[in-house]
Amino acid sequence: MNTFNRVVLVILLLAAMVLCSFAFVVPVQTLRVLAQQAGGVADFLARVRPAVRLLVGILLALIVDLVGILLIVLEVRRPASRSIRVEQASGGEVTLSIASITDQVKAEVNQLPEVLQAKPKVTAKRKGVLVELDAKIAAEAGVPGKAEKIVETVRRVVEEKMGLKLARAPKVNIEAVRQAPGTRVAEPPPAPSEASESEVGSGNEGSSF
Repeated sequence: MNTFNRVVLVILLLAAMVLCSFAFVVPVQTLRVLAQQAGGVADFLARVRPAVRLLVGILLALIVDLVGILLIVLEVRRPASRSIRVEQASGGEVTLSIASITDQVKAEVNQLPEVLQAKPKVTAKRKGVLVELDAKIAAEAGVPGKAEKIVETVRRVVEEKMGLKLARAPKVNIEAVRQAPGTRVAEPPPAPSEASESEVGSGNEGSSF
């Protein structure tokens, strides 16, 4: 939302620059145009019933106030942290980036059998790390058992490997996907059987005189 706030601010500043430039360069003509426009708007509003005019005015005021409050909150709100301090580090202050934690969790979970795709989302909080993970697994795999393995893998990576603390248990969203037919794992070529070896041996013996 910071980008949106900047765009709105730039547009407002450009409009203010144009209006102020006209007002300073040709003040008389600018004021006359504004007076004509204001008079036309006043005549139009005078023809509207007072109850309708009041209701529309209140609604427009509420909309403008809500948009203004929202922009102020988004501008003042503290941005999300991109790193977190390692709790188990001693002798100094060590921080880890959220991107590195996300990559590590993704790599470890993707190595689990039957996990087709993992998309973790890591957020740094005061009490620790929040991890939410979307995982696609093969439909043939048991969902409860696979969910426990994924949760345990996330916990091991965050707490044991990276020395961080989980703010709460990882949240895992699982989607069971049925694999397309014909996507079996390639089987290794069969080893030569004893019968074929004996045939080769008998063939060699028959060829000798």
